[in-house]
Amino acid sequence: MKVGDMIWQSRMPGGTCILLEMWDDWEEYKKQLNERLPDAGDPIWSKQDFPVLQVLHPTEGVIQDPSYYYSTIGEAEKYGRRRLRYEIEHAGYEVPEWLLKEIAEDETR
Repeated sequence: MKVGDMIWQSRMPGGTCILLEMWDDWEEYKKQLNERLPDAGDPIWSKQDFPVLQVLHPTEGVIQDPSYYYSTIGEAEKYGRRRLRYEIEHAGYEVPEWLLKEIAEDETR
């Protein structure tokens, strides 16, 4: 993922976002936060949450979140196909050939 990419939010409310900024370094993030808001205190994210992303979400606006809530659109599509296959199999139905073909094509990409 890089700044400017459209990415997928995998938590509620979900949906597409635009990546505005990414912080890989916790110390650098704290420094930038303290420069912007000197009285803000410690950030809400811990070292384990990094990298942290700043994204533009259609309903939440500009927010900051840990990167583990996000994936590329392509990764989200691959996951969606596999999840659909699981749900169909779990319901006791035969998985359509077109879906199996798309999942197999995912493996070669």
